[in-house]
Amino acid sequence: MAAEIIHVEYHQNLQPLVELLAGVERAGDFFVTGIVEIPLPKMEVEGTGVVSFPVPPAQIATLIQQATRAPYGRGEQTLLDESVRKVWQLTPNQVRLGGKSWAASFDRILTQAIAGLGCAGMAVTAELYKLLVYDEGGFFLAHRDTEKAPGMFATLVITLPSAHRGGEVIIRHAGREVTVDLGSAETSEITFTAFYADCAHEVRPITAGHRVCLVYNLIQQRSAKGHVKSLHAPDYTKQIAAAAELLEKSLTELGAPAKIAWLLEHQYSPDGLAFSSLKAADAARVQVLAQAAERADCAAHLGIVHIEESGAAQELDHDYRSRSWGRYHSRDEDETEHANSDSFEVVEVSDSRHYVDHWRDLRDQPIEFGEIPLAPAELLPAGALDDEAPDEQRLMEASGNEGASFERSYHRAALVIWRRERYAEVLLQTGVAAVLPYLREKIAAAAVQNAPLTARHTAVALARQLVAVWQGTPAHAGYAQPARPDRRDGMLSLLMQLGDVALLEEFIAEVVTRDYDGSDNAALVASTRSLGPHKIGPLYAALMRRHLTHLHGHCIELLHALVFESQVAADQAGPAALRQIAEAAVSTLDEVGTPQVRTERAPWRAREAHRAVDGTLVVQMLDVLSELQAPALRLAAVEKFVARPEVFDPITVLVPALALIQERDAAVTRLWEHSARLLLARSGRPPLAPQDWRQDANISCSCVDCCELQAFALNPVEQQHRFRVRQDRRQHLHQMIERHSLDMTHVTARKGSPQTLVCSKDRRRYQRRCDQYRKDIAALISLAALAGKTSVAAASLAQIEAARALAGQWSP
Repeated sequence: MAAEIIHVEYHQNLQPLVELLAGVERAGDFFVTGIVEIPLPKMEVEGTGVVSFPVPPAQIATLIQQATRAPYGRGEQTLLDESVRKVWQLTPNQVRLGGKSWAASFDRILTQAIAGLGCAGMAVTAELYKLLVYDEGGFFLAHRDTEKAPGMFATLVITLPSAHRGGEVIIRHAGREVTVDLGSAETSEITFTAFYADCAHEVRPITAGHRVCLVYNLIQQRSAKGHVKSLHAPDYTKQIAAAAELLEKSLTELGAPAKIAWLLEHQYSPDGLAFSSLKAADAARVQVLAQAAERADCAAHLGIVHIEESGAAQELDHDYRSRSWGRYHSRDEDETEHANSDSFEVVEVSDSRHYVDHWRDLRDQPIEFGEIPLAPAELLPAGALDDEAPDEQRLMEASGNEGASFERSYHRAALVIWRRERYAEVLLQTGVAAVLPYLREKIAAAAVQNAPLTARHTAVALARQLVAVWQGTPAHAGYAQPARPDRRDGMLSLLMQLGDVALLEEFIAEVVTRDYDGSDNAALVASTRSLGPHKIGPLYAALMRRHLTHLHGHCIELLHALVFESQVAADQAGPAALRQIAEAAVSTLDEVGTPQVRTERAPWRAREAHRAVDGTLVVQMLDVLSELQAPALRLAAVEKFVARPEVFDPITVLVPALALIQERDAAVTRLWEHSARLLLARSGRPPLAPQDWRQDANISCSCVDCCELQAFALNPVEQQHRFRVRQDRRQHLHQMIERHSLDMTHVTARKGSPQTLVCSKDRRRYQRRCDQYRKDIAALISLAALAGKTSVAAASLAQIEAARALAGQWSP
């Protein structure tokens, strides 16, 4: 059936590119370079002994004593001229390489070099040619290597750990030039480069230290008939130029897709995906496409394409068992087991999702772009997924009125290309956070010394675009999902680096203040260095007024950090700005703890951001006002606390706070006296134990059952009562007992018909009052111990002592 075919709309206008790349099969380049961390060899040099790594200066001197100046070739001549080449050489018979791991380590380097030159699978050997020592000032002017042995086609240079600077190798071939730095700061690392013998190359002067390197001839082995095939660097110059032209034309024409994704032939897992690990033709074509993309002013990244489909299915095998295939299984090997495709057939694909993730840049570094969706006509080559077997699939059998349904997914690696001018547009498909690494790159480029003015213009324009997108995003959009790193706080940091104060102010006023959740506090404090006190006063005061009601913990922590951690106070206008923010916070304290209005975002905010009011809030608020030398504002804050004992409870909030407050002033005395008065009014005397089982109740319903319940509640002797009534009347009694908070349990005895509701009185209210009394007395004792911090009247202390004495005589 047609529905069995994967639903993909391919890019149809790049068939010439497909035909062009069909002939690109040999991977590799005119050079390769790398760094490997391996066990170092045991190298013994005649007249020097075993060489240490990194090679110490004393052994460098000994090596030079054993060496001769290296000549260079000019046609048939071998010349010695230090104005052309200045380097010391030792011959292979002077050097012995060994160590139990060196053979395997060298094979690893050689394998990488051969693959990088496009000679994987060929019979290639390496022959040690020289050990070279470049001392300070050593160099070699541009030249080409002569064939030093039959079949030699390339040179391999391995740099051993030796401290030096300079000495970059410049390699040129077919109009291209690369600079290879063979230095490494790690003593356990070996750097290497290999290049074809027909490449012009030079060694820049060593500016400090010494470089010690092994030079090998790479030799193509003779065939069985004694012939040696001439090897040359893969040259796809014409294909790269043609591909660049096709890409530029296709991606700039009217209605062009934002990006294209070239699907690779082989399977690669997310962890194994890298430019350096691509196989066979994949490596060759990606190399051509990546270079073509660079010429066409395009960005190129590797990623994993995901195609997920679901819909209706028809079971064909009623003895169906769940079948699935392992993700990212290799299709390069023979597949002997398949899911039974006859077990069901697809009736209709009703839903699908196409996206790319697991991104890698050209340096094989992971990039946090997230899941960027694939639009129709962005995949190629056309038909690449025809007859493709799903990597995962399952059938959900029919149940009830629902028919059978299926889910299946495909995973393929791809090279994704887009125009650099559309970089932000592409990344914005997955969200603003994905663009931040790109903005960071642009800001860094603009900050480079002598960077062109256009670099800053580009960075500022991109930043403005992101701020505008953020402003247009609904408040708290996406909070149902886990928060991604590097969001608003990352943007704040980048805007500070950019140095655009107006844009930073706009972002805080219109985005951070709207979506504030406390995660931005550190970045907001850091932003004060750029904004200055005149701007932060109104900005942060507005944030306090908007959010302190429900995000009081985060807001007071921000205020505390502004006062004690930022440099604002050191500015002449700093104290006034901080006092403005503090005044906004104090003015909102009488709203803290009010029920939150239910909105679509309220469940997230209540779950993730809301905190119970505690003593820390009181302590931090008063510490801030003390630091700002604002005694009137400090006393005003205390009055806000005192006015709302249901929120700022003496036991859970005020007494713990008083234990932490250091300064003695009228505000602290006011808190102490308020707490003592409330506690004494509630627990100046112990609770009296009930003398009988009477419960004062005024049940609102006057039905016959409720009248009977009312009489039972008021009865001082009866502790248990049985109501033999039908179920609806029992449920009504349940409701009345709960609504009026009667101290009784109600259990249904499930015998007889109708069944019986058994109500038993208990002492739960009294027990709660006893528990409260114990907590109150403990809090009063704490207050007495804290009296030294205040100037409270002796009468208050006397009352506390009397209450404490009564508590000592109390027995519940």
